[in-house]
Amino acid sequence: MPSETGSSRNETSRKDTDKKPAAKAQDVNGALRRAYESTVDETIPQSLLDLLSKLD
Repeated sequence: MPSETGSSRNETSRKDTDKKPAAKAQDVNGALRRAYESTVDETIPQSLLDLLSKLD
């Protein structure tokens, strides 16, 4: 019978730990989205544009 009591505690703690990664995943997703958006918003340096124009 002690194993039954232990298993219910494990199920409860398992449910609590399942919630934490979801919140961390949202934080990571948000950070990646902000990094992507800031990269997209950057201007292209003139030196790179000059190099690209030489390829044409």
